[in-house]
Amino acid sequence: MQKKAIKFLIIILFLSISFLAKTQDFNTFKDKLYWGGSFGMSFGAYTYIQVAPVLSYAVSDDFIVGLGLDYAYFKDTQYYPFVYEGSIWTPRLFARYFLLDNLFVHAEFQQMFFKDVYNISLNPNAWITDSRMYAGGGYRSWMGPNSYSFIMLLFDLERSDFYFGSNPIVQIGFAAGF
Repeated sequence: MQKKAIKFLIIILFLSISFLAKTQDFNTFKDKLYWGGSFGMSFGAYTYIQVAPVLSYAVSDDFIVGLGLDYAYFKDTQYYPFVYEGSIWTPRLFARYFLLDNLFVHAEFQQMFFKDVYNISLNPNAWITDSRMYAGGGYRSWMGPNSYSFIMLLFDLERSDFYFGSNPIVQIGFAAGF
């Protein structure tokens, strides 16, 4: 798990240095920062609420690196009288390279932390950690001179026993410059 994160960071660092040489427009540091993220909700027998803020840095016109923190709350009542409720915290690192003006490839490392609500009677304070590697691509659509929305399709490269969601996943989000 730690080795994966270290390898990912080394690749990001190497790509950052190599793409930095391509940068011709030397804006200020603040001009290269973007904030954004996504959020989602579903209600019913399975309630899910997610907030995922992101901070990214444009290394060059074609290459972006970033970090984020996802928070998700869930409540599953489909197996009544058993009710499963909890939170998932997920710090993440990502890199995005634009092949064309608006078409990009994306790689992401996530480390999930969640309380074991399914075996709570065995150990009420047990936390589970699980790492994920995603890869895929997407499309951005400019909303103004310094902001855009995006849609992307990501594949989980390491499905594990603690899997939440579908594979592949579709993400829709936005980014806006400072």
